[in-house]
Amino acid sequence: MKTRYVEILAILAFACIVSAFPVSASLVATSFGFPVIIQNGTTTAFNQDTAFAQDLEDVSISFPTGTEGTDSFGAVNLAFPTISQTVDQVQATTSTSFSQTSEFAEFAYPFTSVGDSSLATLASLGFSF
Repeated sequence: MKTRYVEILAILAFACIVSAFPVSASLVATSFGFPVIIQNGTTTAFNQDTAFAQDLEDVSISFPTGTEGTDSFGAVNLAFPTISQTVDQVQATTSTSFSQTSEFAEFAYPFTSVGDSSLATLASLGFSF
């Protein structure tokens, strides 16, 4: 029984000596957040088109003159009259258009970082390594 008492005393003495040593832990900073990414975009377009067309036509048709016969009243002219036509067509058109668009996008995600590691951020989005 004496040996049993000495063994228990030795274990208690060892526990007291071990618990007397200083204990420390290295803790890192933990941060939480919900960052938001915002994107704004604006597009402005101005367009102007101009077209010009001109058509100039000139036609002149002359028929020969002649006397095809005579009667008691004198010479008869059976020729057709001279036909002439001049056409001058001008067309000018201008088209102008203006458009403006605006876009807005926003993305937010949970952010958790432990120490200097960026892997924790990706793990909080559902990615694991």
